[in-house]
Amino acid sequence: MSRKLRNRLALIVVLLALGLSADGQSTPAPPSALPVDTFLSIVERHHPLAQKARLIKEQARAARLKASGNFDPKLFSDVSQKRFKENEYYTLQNSGLEIPAWFGLKAKAGYELNDGIYLNNQNTVPASGLWYGDVSWTLGQGLFIDERRAAIKQARLLEEAAAFEIDLALNQLLEDALGAYWDWYAAYQEYKVYQEALLQAKFRFEGIKRQAIIGDKPLIDTLESAIQVQDRDIKYQAAKAELITRRNTLNTYLWMDGTIPLQVADSVYPEFDLGAGLAPLPANWFENHPALNAYRLKIDRLDIDRRLNIEQLKPELTVNYKFLNQPTQNDFFAEYSPDNYTWGVKASFPLFLRKGRGEVLKSELKIQESELELELKRLEIQNKVEALEAEAGLVGSQLQSARQMVANYKRLLDAENVKFRNGESSLFLVNSRELKYIDSRLKLIQTEAKWKFVQAKLRAAAGVLFE
Repeated sequence: MSRKLRNRLALIVVLLALGLSADGQSTPAPPSALPVDTFLSIVERHHPLAQKARLIKEQARAARLKASGNFDPKLFSDVSQKRFKENEYYTLQNSGLEIPAWFGLKAKAGYELNDGIYLNNQNTVPASGLWYGDVSWTLGQGLFIDERRAAIKQARLLEEAAAFEIDLALNQLLEDALGAYWDWYAAYQEYKVYQEALLQAKFRFEGIKRQAIIGDKPLIDTLESAIQVQDRDIKYQAAKAELITRRNTLNTYLWMDGTIPLQVADSVYPEFDLGAGLAPLPANWFENHPALNAYRLKIDRLDIDRRLNIEQLKPELTVNYKFLNQPTQNDFFAEYSPDNYTWGVKASFPLFLRKGRGEVLKSELKIQESELELELKRLEIQNKVEALEAEAGLVGSQLQSARQMVANYKRLLDAENVKFRNGESSLFLVNSRELKYIDSRLKLIQTEAKWKFVQAKLRAAAGVLFE
């Protein structure tokens, strides 16, 4: 069984256990939790954007492969023939192998066989043909760097930058996914609060109605209690609609293999774990931030362009040496002599260098621009992380206060219920206490969701949400 198939089967088992369905229908299942870690694992591995982000690396690898192709050996063959009025003026044949190399070197080995009644004298070769080896070396412009070497160096940097681009894309994706998860958590918990409040209001209404029938309570209390039931039912229905909306938003992040959308069953609920508090960021998060590393690699690529443009300011100077050899049947090198060769020098140099100097200036300005952008990005990231750290600390304090407030309102409500049962309080006061208690629970839920999401935003801003 292949690894991909095993991973797919394992995912299907997890989905069935969580009540997730791939056919658009919620499979009947007992209540089960969808832990945030499991949710993130599914998003990170199977979301289309996650899979698209990983294609960046493949694209960079393809670009590097293409750039490396500039140094591939190349077979060549050139045949030219002219016939006129049944006369063969000439036939020129030149075939061989060309090998480009580093530092401006290029080697070529080939075979020439030329014939014809009007053959140019310089193309005359022995009847058996002529073997040659040709070596050219660029000593001026292109000695230290040329377009081929610049392309392959930039392709290597792009391949390195691809990893940082993937990290940035996945950090953003997971941040958005966590936002949807904690919105779903808040909607689910608010739905449960209003469901519980509705049941409590109905229970109280039935009790007051029975007491009013036997004369222990005034009939007006039944009206007030009925109004509470109606109000709670309206809020319950609104909370249910909000839960469906948030669940559907969450579903947009759940996929199988990036092609099959999944849906969360109604029986699945989110989890909240307070944990040990705010986890500290890694000590080297700033130095290893993917956005900053991507900028540094961008500057390195621009520096390669600058070096290439500086190279254009040098004169073009190419030295070429070509040794010649007439083959024999018995010994290939029998007729070889160092006196049989051709050589040449090719040189050129623009007088004013205006084009070259302009290109160098443009590349230097682009580097300066990118360095300024890098410094601005460094400051933006540092300030954003510091602000989110402060916000996380404040929301954490609010969370503790909200928990204490809920506990205090619960004690007040319990005490008021005791007084109401003893005839020492009114339904109005009980409802007032209960509304305060419900409101405090809703504030706690929102604070819990905010606290978790601020942590996600903090780690995403530091570039460590996806590691």
